[in-house]
Amino acid sequence: MRRLAAIVAFMAALPAAWAADDPALPGLAVQSRRHTQTHEFTAAVGILPLDAFEKGLTVSGAYTLHFTDVFAWEVAHFFWSFPLETDLRDELNAFDIEPTPFERVEYFLTTNFVFKPLYWKGAWLNDGLAFGELMFLVGGGYGWMTRSERPVADVGVAYRLYVSESVSLRLDVRDHAFINSEDIQNELWIGLGVSL
Repeated sequence: MRRLAAIVAFMAALPAAWAADDPALPGLAVQSRRHTQTHEFTAAVGILPLDAFEKGLTVSGAYTLHFTDVFAWEVAHFFWSFPLETDLRDELNAFDIEPTPFERVEYFLTTNFVFKPLYWKGAWLNDGLAFGELMFLVGGGYGWMTRSERPVADVGVAYRLYVSESVSLRLDVRDHAFINSEDIQNELWIGLGVSL
């Protein structure tokens, strides 16, 4: 039995020994992250583009606690939405058609679990290095609409580009589902932010 174990161990070690002698094979390129975070504060502007009558222009602020390089908790993200009316309501009024009233999001607060599986390093015009990461978010919260208050469930993806050791730019795309007993109102949020 010991001979069999020794033969298996020897056979398993052969490919690694051959690879070490082959200069054509690249070396291991995985490195530690250059940018690590513990506390992150984010300010962002964004848009809620789905409502055909009133788009929402948002300003928001968030605090995120990073446990590791892979997992974090966006403790609180507060959004305030300002209405931007489209021309559709005026066009319908020209035909004496009154649109069905819809609720509009005024403000909402969410908390999210953050998973950061991809951190990358790239060359910028062969002159400098750029660093970034991809994040996935899932969570929930509470929203205040024009005529009601609703719980919120949300999922999203975010992309970060590091500008320096302490400053980064973020692009977030999130789907927020505002839920009550009668219906679910989905709102897509697209935001551009700066994090410290």
